[in-house]
Amino acid sequence: MLEAYTLNTAVGADSFVPFNSIAYKKGCSAETSGTSSIALNKCGVYLVTAGGSASAPTTIQLYKNGIAQPQSQRTGESVSFSTYVTVEENNTPCPCTSPTVLQVFNTDAVTFTDFSIVVEKIA
Repeated sequence: MLEAYTLNTAVGADSFVPFNSIAYKKGCSAETSGTSSIALNKCGVYLVTAGGSASAPTTIQLYKNGIAQPQSQRTGESVSFSTYVTVEENNTPCPCTSPTVLQVFNTDAVTFTDFSIVVEKIA
């Protein structure tokens, strides 16, 4: 399980939300990879919950391996989503060397007073 967050962070238009701090990390199934990516290292099902408060309306969306996940798109000043992500062995034959990568895309230039993400392996 991983909980990461950022506080009072300006995020440019058409860019990924950075996660500057780790609140909680247990195990090695999910870990940060750089400032704006989370690597899923083990096959299974993950529950991903993210959200925050922005200085102006914006749209966020979860990306999995560079592909937008339509069920996770949200618009507003207070945005959040909760969705499931699967990591199948067929997609990543060796998850430790080629992990599934998650990122949260932001469409408008805003300042997030807070933004957090929780990734929990549930199966």
